[in-house]
Amino acid sequence: MATLTSIATRGALTALVVVLPMLPAIIEWARPSDVVPLHIDTQDALDPPFLARSFVARLFAAVDNGETQLGHTLIAKAPGRGLWPLMPEEERAGLSRRAWHAVAHAALPPGVSFLAEVAAQGDLRTSMQCSYRGLWAGGSLHLAPRASVLRWAHGAEVEVAPGCRLDGRVSADERITLRGESSFTLLHARAVHFAAAEEAAASAPPAGPVLFTAGLPPPVAWDAAAARGTCDEPLDIAPDSAWYGDLVCRGDLVLGTGCQVHGSLKARGDIGLDDRCLITGSVVAEGRIELGARCSVRGSVVSETAIVLGAGCRIGAPGAPATVAAPSIVVAPGVIVHGTLWAGKRGLAQAPTVMALVPEVVEALPQRVAA
Repeated sequence: MATLTSIATRGALTALVVVLPMLPAIIEWARPSDVVPLHIDTQDALDPPFLARSFVARLFAAVDNGETQLGHTLIAKAPGRGLWPLMPEEERAGLSRRAWHAVAHAALPPGVSFLAEVAAQGDLRTSMQCSYRGLWAGGSLHLAPRASVLRWAHGAEVEVAPGCRLDGRVSADERITLRGESSFTLLHARAVHFAAAEEAAASAPPAGPVLFTAGLPPPVAWDAAAARGTCDEPLDIAPDSAWYGDLVCRGDLVLGTGCQVHGSLKARGDIGLDDRCLITGSVVAEGRIELGARCSVRGSVVSETAIVLGAGCRIGAPGAPATVAAPSIVVAPGVIVHGTLWAGKRGLAQAPTVMALVPEVVEALPQRVAA
């Protein structure tokens, strides 16, 4: 009997040790104390300029009401021209933590970083090698060489000089133009242009197809009714092939030069498009996606690993925005993206010369590009 009692006691203690850590979760499950789901601001998640617009609305409302603070941040008026009314401690530190507003154009002073937001109803120009928390321009926003954006920047149009570090989101009502090597996280505009020194006429999208087929030969299993082909092994498609319909590959997928697809591509491995390919749908891969020079993808380009956009590529179209999304994105000169680029870790503009500066991004890219 004593032995049975001992066993029962040990069993009860063991159960208590197992159940006790889960007791709060069990109580919460039985009698929930928080019945309201976690708030996710879908407007912010789906609208990259949301932070900029909401801040500017609050700032100018505070100014119109004669308020001197926005929350705990002091508000200061920026001069349209001439010397900025910086405090002595701001001049000594080369740093301002006040929120500034300008009723017209403004040019930020050299050698001073701004860790609160700056807004101008006209054009806004930054200075070289300075950091900015948030920038808003009712007109054009000009980011000087080696300027840094910490949280967000927005303008009717945005010009990005070489060497900028865009750690926050950068958006424009119309166009963003990057004129040299820069890093970015999120870019959004009707057109994001990675300007080349010389824009060649040959960078236009490919011409119309010479010949379309109803599908693809084996090893692709083609479903004519669904206009979709599937392949269970790596697939290398010959140059100048053309077809209507989607293609799903469970291995790596490579399209030769000049291929044209009126549909979408999806692969469990990598996807590589040689030069001058045209895809009217989207390109999605678990592995890396590499687009050769002057490729055109009308839909989105999404990878779980990395994306390389070759010189002169076009993504999306005017009036039909698309998304380029991957942990790492490298963009060559002459590329235009209509819509959004979203790099989960880091994006690089004007590759390949800048690629050697960021080894952690290069390691994630296809070998022939990194070379």
